[in-house]
Amino acid sequence: METDLILNDKHEYFFKGYKIDGLTATLKESGLIRNSDPWYADRGQKIHLATELWDKNKLDEESLDIQIIPYLESWKRFRKDQSYTPTHIEYQTYHPELMVGTKIDRLPLLDLKSGSPEPWHVLQIGFQRECLKIHKMNENFRMNPMSVYLNPDGGPPKIKVYKVVEMMEAFKVYASMLYFIRWKRQKGIKNGNSG
Repeated sequence: METDLILNDKHEYFFKGYKIDGLTATLKESGLIRNSDPWYADRGQKIHLATELWDKNKLDEESLDIQIIPYLESWKRFRKDQSYTPTHIEYQTYHPELMVGTKIDRLPLLDLKSGSPEPWHVLQIGFQRECLKIHKMNENFRMNPMSVYLNPDGGPPKIKVYKVVEMMEAFKVYASMLYFIRWKRQKGIKNGNSG
């Protein structure tokens, strides 16, 4: 975890006391992440917390909401089937040139999803991979980065493995999108209208 990087309860990033952009917030601002029902967002947060606590051996499984259990079982199955052991859980980092913060679900680089695949997922992984490269955390590249789509029935998850060239291109797309978002902010343009 980057010691100068702080993520608050509002999911805002601060670096050395200065507010910086967050990866998810900029993807939302770009329009790539659809505004979903708050119920789904809450469920996703609960699933992430359950998998995090299970990975840290701190989960009281008896206290879990019945809707969360199948997702946790899917994660357990992935861990077993892939012989995956995380080195870091919910790892916070940032890109020092773009000044954008992010939280990586697991290292080696893996992103947990409780919904369906979306085109922006590769932008997320590509950006996170670039952060790890810049901070010389190359030991996390012993396997190809992936998105793991947990199964709502508790079965094996769907896995999307990303190729290096795919992630490099995705990072360029994300950086271009970020510069465009910042230009729109500077010009006071919102939703295609100025002022």
